[in-house]
Amino acid sequence: MIQPNSTRRQALVGGLAAIGVAAIPGRAATPPHITERWLDVGGAELYVRDTGGDARPAAILAHPVSGSAMVWQAQEASYSAAGYRVISWSRRDHARSRTKISSGEIDQTADLLRIVNALGLRRFHALGSAAGGGVMLDFAAAHPDRVRSLVVANNVGNIADPELRRRSEALRPAPFSQLPNSVRELGPNYRAANPEGVERWEKLEHEARTAPLGGQPKGTLPWDALDGLPMPSLWITGDADLFAPPAMFDEHRRRTKRGRFVVMPGVGHSAYWEDPQTFDRYVLAFWRKA
Repeated sequence: MIQPNSTRRQALVGGLAAIGVAAIPGRAATPPHITERWLDVGGAELYVRDTGGDARPAAILAHPVSGSAMVWQAQEASYSAAGYRVISWSRRDHARSRTKISSGEIDQTADLLRIVNALGLRRFHALGSAAGGGVMLDFAAAHPDRVRSLVVANNVGNIADPELRRRSEALRPAPFSQLPNSVRELGPNYRAANPEGVERWEKLEHEARTAPLGGQPKGTLPWDALDGLPMPSLWITGDADLFAPPAMFDEHRRRTKRGRFVVMPGVGHSAYWEDPQTFDRYVLAFWRKA
């Protein structure tokens, strides 16, 4: 993976120290044993990965629309080594999940609740990247008693605000959708420095979806939903994110009483992939304080 240069490293260490991350020692994480299963949620059998450990605090990871449960291997290793039970799933129409029927609009919150109940989890740390961040925000708003903490990465949330939607769409004029997903979702620093990582990302992206991608999801939550979140939240984005640049979070900062906001330098729309070491240190520091 790409390593920050000395100047960038100094900037990152300063930002990490601000929320206590510098105290977390680096570790070479060993890939954990993964249990794979398919859970019937009604109309689909969803593919679930689980590092196991009933006594460990659980963390559930929600993938971007361009990914699947298979994109979290770096996080599975580092979070498991840090003492967490790490669970991820492929949403309907994504790799390895088996959709039985097409039922129009998919209720992601209901699907996740069925998974959580099937695994016997009372509460868990929720983490989502890009579209997965919206899934986790919706779930946290609907079932706050089940969510210990919330991490939303590279996503401004499913907020039903026409002005926020207008600003988001203005960032990406029509020709933008014709670009390869790797150009849209990986920052230029990463693409220039790590062509092998780009190739791995593209392979997982090409295998991720088993049905055509539909339109962009419309906002469902009022701003008041952020005011009412009882759990601590961490919002992460990159300063090279073309979907969720830092300036889009001004209202989120004002509204989210228990929220922290982090900008990762030189990172695009896939922070968990482009700089997993820094991303995971932010997340682990946050979980330990939550």
